[in-house]
Amino acid sequence: MLRKILICAALTAALIAAGCGEEKIIGTPDKAVLAYAEIVMTGESENLSAGGLDEDDRNAIRKAVAATFVASMENIAPLSDDTAQEIAQKYFDKLKGNVALKTTLKSEGAQPIVELTTTTVDQAATAKTAAANNDELIALIGMVGKLKSDGATDEQIKDNTDVQKLAISAVGKYIDVIAFHAEKTFEIPCQKVTGASGNTHWMPTDGKALIDLLTGQK
Repeated sequence: MLRKILICAALTAALIAAGCGEEKIIGTPDKAVLAYAEIVMTGESENLSAGGLDEDDRNAIRKAVAATFVASMENIAPLSDDTAQEIAQKYFDKLKGNVALKTTLKSEGAQPIVELTTTTVDQAATAKTAAANNDELIALIGMVGKLKSDGATDEQIKDNTDVQKLAISAVGKYIDVIAFHAEKTFEIPCQKVTGASGNTHWMPTDGKALIDLLTGQK
């Protein structure tokens, strides 16, 4: 009897040890990339859970997209956080229903590769169309130039309601005529990350590069 008890105890200990050595990863790489790309393009995704992402991840990606508008306007007009978020929402609303994204897992392992097939924003074609009739942009450049010549700081310009409203209208003209490149497939490397909740899941290795790719920044 004692021998059987010792054998059972040893087997239990071995099973526990084996279990402790396994890292639980929530979601799959292909769904993680799909969720990430969908949020970049539309602000939302129905694949959050399947990809292992949560609301904190969604909000962080949305903020990163908003930051691209701040960067694109830095030589024209400083944007407040609220303005950047409003512009990003206009962009999300415009792209909903206008983009299709598909992912497949190309390779597994410690750094899996996911193939993402979609259309990306054509910045050059968009700018060419929008610039032809954007009186708001011309007015914005003049208004900011005058304010800066009078000594206004970036923070003061961010607090200037007239400037921020005009910036939203000017960028809105670009969003209204967004053009896309032809559909193409891209390889997206992934890595394991641990979120604020403590859960481990997959994410694109270079999230900023993926945002820049989808939004036509490069």
